[in-house]
Amino acid sequence: MAIIRQGGYTDNDSSDKLKVKRKQIIEEERIFQLREALLTYLDKLLEEYEIIKKSEDESDELTYPDRDELEQYTQDYANTKPKGF
Repeated sequence: MAIIRQGGYTDNDSSDKLKVKRKQIIEEERIFQLREALLTYLDKLLEEYEIIKKSEDESDELTYPDRDELEQYTQDYANTKPKGF
């Protein structure tokens, strides 16, 4: 007769390696979803507004960041947010 465990857990599920790997996957997914949400918001924002970059030398020249620079900024920001953000 087969022995059925409640909860469906096996010996491998309690392995510390798998727990760490699972945590890492969950964290990467959280960062990915936050980044995608921020980029979608950015796209919506850019439909009606222009984003200008502050000039470091206080001149009146306007500089507009390109899409790649905004995506990198968004990725860096998403990486700094704690779990559950």
